[in-house]
Amino acid sequence: MREHRLFRHVLLSAVLALSSSIVPSAQDSKRNVNGTIWVANRGADSIQGFDAGDGTIVSTIAMRAGSQPGDLAYANGKLYVAEERATPPAVAIVDTASAAVVKRLFFANGSRPHHVHAAASGELVAVGLYGTDRLAVIETENDTLLGEWDSDSSTTNGRVHAGVFSQDAETVYLLNDATGKLIAMAPRTGTVLWAMDVPGAHEMVVAHNSKIAYVSRRPFSQLALVDLESHTYRDVLTIGLPDTLRLSANEKLLTIGLRTSPAQLAVVDTESLGGLGAAKVTLVNLAPAGSGTTTGGHQWTTPNGQYTFASYEGASSAGVVVVDHRNGSRVVQRLPYAGAPHGVTHALPQ
Repeated sequence: MREHRLFRHVLLSAVLALSSSIVPSAQDSKRNVNGTIWVANRGADSIQGFDAGDGTIVSTIAMRAGSQPGDLAYANGKLYVAEERATPPAVAIVDTASAAVVKRLFFANGSRPHHVHAAASGELVAVGLYGTDRLAVIETENDTLLGEWDSDSSTTNGRVHAGVFSQDAETVYLLNDATGKLIAMAPRTGTVLWAMDVPGAHEMVVAHNSKIAYVSRRPFSQLALVDLESHTYRDVLTIGLPDTLRLSANEKLLTIGLRTSPAQLAVVDTESLGGLGAAKVTLVNLAPAGSGTTTGGHQWTTPNGQYTFASYEGASSAGVVVVDHRNGSRVVQRLPYAGAPHGVTHALPQ
């Protein structure tokens, strides 16, 4: 009897030890990520929210028919959605608590409000007016338009793709992919502070110290490291059609949305960039195998660098994938969203 009890004890101990060594995947258990992942869908004229912890659909909100909402940003408890192709085009402001459009800021036909970025404080939102050389800056407390700032008074045929804030929001950096210019501007007045040539400048992410930035030079398939103090740049990575960029909080992990097909996300170890050895890059296939022609969209990376939520589109497969960087940058969940999902942002719990 004593031997039987001893055998059961040993067996139980072995089972418990084995169980403790098994780590459930993100598909099988709730991720430690709070809030909602919101995705703009150009093909469905809608935005949709997914619970960041388990991927369940929180809400789907219709935008205006034909508006092709391509990007959105979260600030001050609201979503700012670019209705780029509407007549007239607008930025729709959505209250995340009620999931309702509470206001629209309208722009001239052809102005094409495009990529949307929020300041770290949430006080300001910048929208590149891609049909022009102008940047719209919104003050989020009262949702007033501070101005449609002209980035270059000598021309009217520029295309401001994006406006990205410094950490203190005292400067907004404009990327004009028609002129290949990176322009520094005071966001509250529209005063141009300086400009530099970065041919093919498309998107950027600014380091916390506001001294350097990474810029995607999409037409040249290059990632550039820009010195924001000396106004110089150097290419640090050759990679196919780089676009949107996200940094982890410690700035050691950089994700790059690629516009190649099939849809891919590049995961880069920033400490390996610009050195003598090869850069450490992992390419993640976003669409399932056999999905036909697919293209990646935007992405959002958790501050701790563990997960990235990335959108992609295709005729037979479209949606958002969850990439776990602590699990070899593997896709651990797929969230279907038919159409052309593109812009991705994260909203805090209300």
